[in-house]
Amino acid sequence: MIKKYALFLLIAAAIAGCKKEVTIKTQPKPPVVAPDSVSFTSVKLEAKKNPGIITKDVVCDITDDQITAVIPQMEKLSKKLVVTFTTQNSTVTKNDTLQVSGKTPVDLRKPVIYTLTSAKGTTRNYRFTVKVFTGIPVLYLTTNGPVVSKDDYVTGKVDVDPNNSFEQEKLSIPLKIKGRGNSTWSEFPKKPYRLKFNDKAAMLGMPAAKNWVLLANYDDKTLMRTRIAFEFARRIGSDFAPQSRFVEVVMNGKFLGNYLLTSQVEVHENRVNITEMTENDNSGDALTGGYLLELDQRKDEKFWFVTKKNLPFTLKSPEETTPAQLKYIKKYIQDTEDALFADNANDPVNGYAKYIDVNSFMNWFFVEEVVKNQDARDFSSIFYYKERKGKLHMGPVWDFDLSSGNVDYSPAKDPKSWYIRDATWMVRLFKDVTFRSKVKKRWNEIRSTAVEAIFKDIDDNAAYLKLSQQQNFSKWPILDKYVWPNAVVLGNYDLEVAYAKDFLMQRIAWIDAEIATY
Repeated sequence: MIKKYALFLLIAAAIAGCKKEVTIKTQPKPPVVAPDSVSFTSVKLEAKKNPGIITKDVVCDITDDQITAVIPQMEKLSKKLVVTFTTQNSTVTKNDTLQVSGKTPVDLRKPVIYTLTSAKGTTRNYRFTVKVFTGIPVLYLTTNGPVVSKDDYVTGKVDVDPNNSFEQEKLSIPLKIKGRGNSTWSEFPKKPYRLKFNDKAAMLGMPAAKNWVLLANYDDKTLMRTRIAFEFARRIGSDFAPQSRFVEVVMNGKFLGNYLLTSQVEVHENRVNITEMTENDNSGDALTGGYLLELDQRKDEKFWFVTKKNLPFTLKSPEETTPAQLKYIKKYIQDTEDALFADNANDPVNGYAKYIDVNSFMNWFFVEEVVKNQDARDFSSIFYYKERKGKLHMGPVWDFDLSSGNVDYSPAKDPKSWYIRDATWMVRLFKDVTFRSKVKKRWNEIRSTAVEAIFKDIDDNAAYLKLSQQQNFSKWPILDKYVWPNAVVLGNYDLEVAYAKDFLMQRIAWIDAEIATY
């Protein structure tokens, strides 16, 4: 009996021990809703309530205190809309007028504020914004003839629909328009354009000017490589980095697709803000600036020269350069190059630092090297400027459609290896230990902030362009086709974005490892 009892105790103890190991999973409790909380639980625009305006129901997005809807029509809203909604413990008013779900018509051509009020008097405001077509601004261009040349302007106007995204003072702007670009104009069916307003005007939150550019980004199937590089340049303080806005373009009633509206590279108070020279600036301090130059192998400006190292510089400004001005800036550029390759190049007083702004060169270098821009190694769109009595600076950055892995014929297609650093002047700069140490210091300053922000920029722009890219590639069905010089053909917009993002992730990791050795 004692043995049986002892055995029973052992079994009981074992069972008790096993019970201690049992984990009881509790079901998650539903969120507690405060009895006096107020919120929208759904908002939509029903087709049956809005005949002749929308053809299918539009479900609105509710994020925090913002409600947004995108109606898939290109025309501006011209009629009031009836909104259908449900709320949490709330009545809805607009300007103290009661709003009845599915019945009250509302003018939503501009954002409105809905106020929700609970039975106990708690209130909450929502900003309700309705956009059309793809949700981004639309430019309606009307011309007095076809735009078939990048040399001859055609007169016309642009009507701007900011699509409730930006403040826009001038909505109809007289202008002239012509083509622009090199291979992008001659080789591709989707054309880039140069706009010249009759009078300067601000555009979609960008400062006022007369000259604007519409970049087509035909060979960049992400549509965003230039925009990403511009924003990176602006974050790190690269000189006069351009602002830009995505827009839809309609010309003479024909939809042309998604474009990037940005500034023309020019001497201007809101662009390259340096002294604008006149034909009388031929001696003394006046002769020293300001100059805007482009390193451009095409040499397609009226005034240009080539250095001893065979680098071709063209004069962008002054456009009508006098002999004295050409002689001065040619000598300054040559003196800079000579100093870079002299035995005392690294001398902080009499070496290259006497002629160039080192920080400006570094910031330009990082933008171009991070995205591994094909044309930025001694080929084209490499801008320099020299202010009156100042040193030579680099900027603004420009032209990034062949970057972030979008090239199949050069080392720029590989996320590893230096590229811009192998340019003629950069090779010499990187031989200076002091310059390399400055590069390492600057990289460490921007690495966890401006560089890392590139990836969020890519995600944000892809989300922003979701509807726009669909319309663009419906107009131009090339996602499954090779367009020179694509490195990959993936057949899908999201995969194109993922490819560019992965290229940059690999690239930045490689730069991290290399700069760590400096």
